[in-house]
Amino acid sequence: MAISIHSTFNRGELAYWVGKPYWGQGYGTEAAKALLRYGFEVLQLNRIYAQSFTTNPGSWRIMEKIGLKYEGTLRQHASRFGEYYDLAQYGILKEEFN
Repeated sequence: MAISIHSTFNRGELAYWVGKPYWGQGYGTEAAKALLRYGFEVLQLNRIYAQSFTTNPGSWRIMEKIGLKYEGTLRQHASRFGEYYDLAQYGILKEEFN
């Protein structure tokens, strides 16, 4: 898990990967919550966002559980193994977190 900082805009992009043996155990949600708190309270970011393949409901459910709001779909925004995929975009503002 990581937050990529975009200091010019005072925002961060939350990224994570959870190994298949650990799916459904709450580890992703717990770690994402901690990073969100760190991003707003320690790094003083104004906005944190994340993206997920629309075909990966486990990932965007984590975003929803930690309070990120669905902002839209980026159509065919990423490619993997020669196929294009839509990305679901989620975000939260510092004022919404507190």
